Amino acid sequence: MSTSQSEREALANLLQQSGPDAPTLCEGWTTRDLAVHLVIREYRPDAAAGLFFKGLANRLDSVSHDYESKPFGELVEMYRSGPPAWNPMRLADKYANLAENFIHHEDVRRGGGEGAPRDLPQSARDDLWNAVKVMAKFFLRSSTIHVVLERTDAATPTVARAGADSSFDEVRVKGASGELLLWLYGRDSVAEVTLTPEDPATVNRIGRHVF
Repeated sequence: MSTSQSEREALANLLQQSGPDAPTLCEGWTTRDLAVHLVIREYRPDAAAGLFFKGLANRLDSVSHDYESKPFGELVEMYRSGPPAWNPMRLADKYANLAENFIHHEDVRRGGGEGAPRDLPQSARDDLWNAVKVMAKFFLRSSTIHVVLERTDAATPTVARAGADSSFDEVRVKGASGELLLWLYGRDSVAEVTLTPEDPATVNRIGRHVF
C-alpha cells in the first residue's frame, strides 16, 4: 500500500469516527464540508475547477449543495474507494493525491485536538519530502525572498530551495517532512517548523499560493 493509500484509509476511518460535525483546520469547514470537497475533487473535476476559476464558482456551489445532501457515510466510502476508473488521477494516485490525503488527514486530526505529529515510517517521510520538493516550487513561485526548506527527519541534512533565486535575502524553514508540507499548505498554527530569521518583515516576503 502506498503512502497516499495509507493516508486515504486513515482519513476515511477518522472521518467515520469523528462524524459529520467535527471541526477541521479548514476555516469554516466541518468534517462534512471536507468530505464533500474530497469527493467532488475526484468525482466531479468539472465542478472542482471552480476552486481555481471564478467563472466556475457558481457551478461548484451548486454541485456542492447536491453532495451535501448525501448521507455522510456514503460520502466517506466514496472517498475511501478513490477516484473512479475513468479519472486518470486513479492511475497516478500515489503522486497526485499524496499531499491532499496527508494534509486533510492532519486537518481532521489536529482540528480535533490531536496536536502532536505522528511517528511516520521512514518510507512515508521520504514520500512526503518528495511532495515538499514538488509543491515548494509551485506554492512559493511568487515569493520575493529565497526560501530554503530543511528536513530534520533524514539521516543527513537535506534541503530544497524555492522562491526568488535572485534575492540576497533568505529564510530557512526547518522541520520534519510532514511539518514542512503542512507549512507550505498554510497550516502555520499547527506546523512544527522553525523559521530563521523569524521577524515579521522578512517572513511577510514569503508569498505562498495556499489552497
